[in-house]
Amino acid sequence: MPHIPSLTQVQLEILRLAKENDGEMLQLSFESPVMGQGEPPSDHPPLMQEMIDLGLLEVQSSRVYCDTSRFQRDCWFEYCANLELPSIYAWELWRQEFIEKQEGSTTLISPGEEFEDFSYVWVQEMIFRAVQPS
Repeated sequence: MPHIPSLTQVQLEILRLAKENDGEMLQLSFESPVMGQGEPPSDHPPLMQEMIDLGLLEVQSSRVYCDTSRFQRDCWFEYCANLELPSIYAWELWRQEFIEKQEGSTTLISPGEEFEDFSYVWVQEMIFRAVQPS
């Protein structure tokens, strides 16, 4: 009887997307906080590493670099989409909502207090594809 691994909802969604694009290489980016000595993560994100170890994903390439958070930027721009002129007050409201939505997260990445002061993060980009387990 084959072993069927227990995967999280996020892992199942990544695997579903990879299977939908069978044989094609997909790109995924992860953000993590810059902490301690500011050294970049040396491993793949745990949820991806587990799928690699199970033989479900094959990584073609990966890279890590430091940049401002695209996730924060995208959330901010989405929040401002219907605002005629984003203000410092709107930034403060958005920032508070953004932080509250992350409560309970193990990797809290808070935007700065200054207007459009997005956090610096480690961005891990991976190019991968799904493989059939043997």
